[in-house]
Amino acid sequence: MTTETSRAVPNGNGDGPELIRVIPRAVLSAEETVEEAVARRLAFFADQMVDEAAMLAASTFPISPEALIAKTKGILATNNAANDPSRLAADFHFVAPVVGPLPKEKFLEAFSSFKLEDAFPDAKFNYHSFRVDPFEPNRVWYDSRFVGTHTGLLAGRIKATNILVKSPPQACSMLFNEAGECTQLTVGYVMDRQIGNTGGMGAVFGILYAIGAGAPFPEMQPYSKSLRYRFFIFLSETIAKLQKFFKRKQFPADPTPSAA
Repeated sequence: MTTETSRAVPNGNGDGPELIRVIPRAVLSAEETVEEAVARRLAFFADQMVDEAAMLAASTFPISPEALIAKTKGILATNNAANDPSRLAADFHFVAPVVGPLPKEKFLEAFSSFKLEDAFPDAKFNYHSFRVDPFEPNRVWYDSRFVGTHTGLLAGRIKATNILVKSPPQACSMLFNEAGECTQLTVGYVMDRQIGNTGGMGAVFGILYAIGAGAPFPEMQPYSKSLRYRFFIFLSETIAKLQKFFKRKQFPADPTPSAA
């Protein structure tokens, strides 16, 4: 039976202590006390986890995190600025996992042509987790989980399929200049490709695949291991099995002692 000790310590964010559960005694390193285990864990926190609040407080970017998040939500509310292009900087670029970088005019033209609001009248992008990047204090990150039923015409040519599309969670972001204009929009970076029915793809490519309209090239199809990668996996597994086999041959288990 192992026991655990709890201890309240500062969490590094300046908003009060958090409770650290100390590693069970059974897995402590040799000669290590509970206090040393706590110190080791705290050292890991200090070395490997940044103090976001302190980094943002030290930022010299003139727009506050709260104001940047408000600007981000404002752009989303105007259909990614398609209804108000003045929110985008002249040097704006759109960057997705495959598409882009697209300059402002090409992005607005391409985005408007899909008419997602017509094809998916019940669409919900489920935007959440808005936060400012402490490393890039002019960037707002947010997540999305698109859900919608394809009951209308998409891109002016793809007829309704009545398929309910469920996209995986995707990381998105907006970069801003000091004038408060968006200089870059990134979307479609899937966080867990096992979720949803889009073949693990995000953004429009995932939606098209879910409704059976994916194009026959790799970028618009679900991820598939290449022959080289499959061979690499096979070779690695074979080598590992052989190593275990020869190790057993070299160091056989001790025979069971005979009864006296």
